[in-house]
Amino acid sequence: MSDMAKKPRADPVFLQQIMLFDELTESSTNICHWSNDAHDRTVYNVAAGQTVIRQGGKPECLFEIISGTLKLSQVTEDGRQIIVGFPSSGETVGLTGGEENHYAAETLTMTRLRPVRWKTFYEQLLQSRPAREKLLRWFDAQNKMLQDHIAVLSLQSPMSKLAAFLLKQISQRSKNTGDDEVIIDLSMTQRDIATYLAIAPETCSRTMKKFRDDGIIEAMGRSGEGKLVKIRNQERLNEAANGPFL
Repeated sequence: MSDMAKKPRADPVFLQQIMLFDELTESSTNICHWSNDAHDRTVYNVAAGQTVIRQGGKPECLFEIISGTLKLSQVTEDGRQIIVGFPSSGETVGLTGGEENHYAAETLTMTRLRPVRWKTFYEQLLQSRPAREKLLRWFDAQNKMLQDHIAVLSLQSPMSKLAAFLLKQISQRSKNTGDDEVIIDLSMTQRDIATYLAIAPETCSRTMKKFRDDGIIEAMGRSGEGKLVKIRNQERLNEAANGPFL
């Protein structure tokens, strides 16, 4: 049996080792794809605004996101913050082949996470083909997140960048209203969006307002820690993402 499986689930020392400080809330079995002794199968609730991975820290765990949204960010040598992604349900954070974490991960909403120690995972990589296949899928998802970010940054205008960002959210955090309109739940702030898109916060705010004034989007109020935005004209949003927009 692994070290993780041997530890009492309510042991505060164990909670400190996995870098989570909220109480244990449940035991999950439906998300387990490995043998019973591979990990603890435990899901933790983490409040919004909590740092679960620190940039420069020693990698000890990777985290599967069961629900909720995180913000991944880096601080450059000159002190600037760069936001590299907003992973959500079904994604994994903490993947690294180095001796330190290259980014920080902070919860934007109440988030359910399942930690898996790297030591335990390495053991499974040696023993289990499904674990190796899962690792490849995780790295593929992480690579796609970075490629999506590069693609957005390559766009010329702030309007194209914001339109492309909103279109991406449709596939990740949306629900259909049944009338060809889609509502997306934005858990990140406009400042976070601006940082992710490498534009000024004021520019992001003005562009969002233009989309509202032109009837492309509509503010729908708040939802928990996030804001609801209705996409009223996805065709025009596509036009804005793909070129000059008048």
